[in-house]
Amino acid sequence: LKVKWSSGGYIGVIEEYFISKLIPGDVFSLAGKNLELISIQDMTVLVRKSNAKKSIVPSWMGGRMPMTANLGSQLRKKLTEASEAEITDPILNALSPLFQKQASLSIVPRENELLVEIIESKDGHHLFVHTFEGRLVNEAMATILAWRISQIQPISFSIAMNDYSFELLSDQPIPVDETNIRELFTSENLTATIQKGVNATEMAKRKFRDIAVIGGLVFQGNPGEKKKARHLQSSASLLFNVFMEYDPDSILLRQAFQEVMNDQMEEQRLRAMLKRIESTKIIITRPDKLTPFCFPVKVDSLRENMSSEKLEDRIKKMIKQL
Repeated sequence: LKVKWSSGGYIGVIEEYFISKLIPGDVFSLAGKNLELISIQDMTVLVRKSNAKKSIVPSWMGGRMPMTANLGSQLRKKLTEASEAEITDPILNALSPLFQKQASLSIVPRENELLVEIIESKDGHHLFVHTFEGRLVNEAMATILAWRISQIQPISFSIAMNDYSFELLSDQPIPVDETNIRELFTSENLTATIQKGVNATEMAKRKFRDIAVIGGLVFQGNPGEKKKARHLQSSASLLFNVFMEYDPDSILLRQAFQEVMNDQMEEQRLRAMLKRIESTKIIITRPDKLTPFCFPVKVDSLRENMSSEKLEDRIKKMIKQL
């Protein structure tokens, strides 16, 4: 989708699946600027400049090829092997210095453990959660966890994630400790929490466009005279609003919301992960500095920050602090 100032002027483009999850007032980064979302009209995102220090880092479909559930399970088993006294796997043996560094600063989680690291740095207060479940699940879980924490006290987060972990960054202490960590990772009311934590209605509206086209509800144009994408979205949005108001139980609406939950939020896999966490040991550590497990997530978030320094130079500075 094209991103434009509300007063006019073109900024850039953003992928639809990312921007549709935001709600008006959310701040995201693009073209070295912090932008506040005003609205999405047809295929155009209208924004205004924001002075907020924290923003949501955009994610792109090119980086959304997450590891599978089976691969994640095998990786957690390998971490259990890495925490044993004698390592027989040659690959784990080559990585032993990294695991030793991780163990000295925090711990190396075993298969039946979930590691949560709370770190304070000059950037703010960090909450790292190492799930090893894949990028899609981590993205959804980060959003859910941020929403649940915000119900404890008003707080704003920047979110970053990769296949192994996710990070919540705030400019104030994050109210998470041993007394409430279990409640934050519960699978109860998961669907309702997802719909509250993300803009599920806007996401479903985008999915409904394809459903309406396949169902023959939207005229795509005569042969050789195809309608533009923004016209299709406008027609589908009108139908979506009519269904939402007069036929909320429509099978087409249910299909749109179901596709959002399955394709973009990985609800089934997310629910399975939360069920697994409910029966595992959650370990909270408070390292003095970034650990090797935190490092890759932090580097991903650095890629989106505007700076006159090269990314390589900033990473070297981070390495010196380890």
